[in-house]
Amino acid sequence: MDKMNCVLLAAFIILTISCNSSYALRCYICEQSPILCRTNLTCSDEEDACLQIRMIHLRTYKCWKMSKCSKEVVAQEFSVDSFRHLCCQRDFCNKSPSLINTAPLGISAVIVVWMMSL
Repeated sequence: MDKMNCVLLAAFIILTISCNSSYALRCYICEQSPILCRTNLTCSDEEDACLQIRMIHLRTYKCWKMSKCSKEVVAQEFSVDSFRHLCCQRDFCNKSPSLINTAPLGISAVIVVWMMSL
């Protein structure tokens, strides 16, 4: 791989990593929903995380602050005792903890393979 390809590859990787931090976070927003939430919202500048609270048969989804993601703070804010919660910092990541946005990684891999074959 020549020097120009290495420079292009490095620039592409840096761009891919930084592109998700340039706009407001988008999260699913539903209060005590028995089904998966489909409503979404662009969070305010103060809210830097998406939250999902899972109680027995209900889930709450909303924009949140990462600094308030401790179990104690969530329990106090929502007045609940038995629950599980998820805080994350990617668009729509509060739908399910198993969902991972792999599109940027897949695109990067294809471009790296293509550049290496030149």
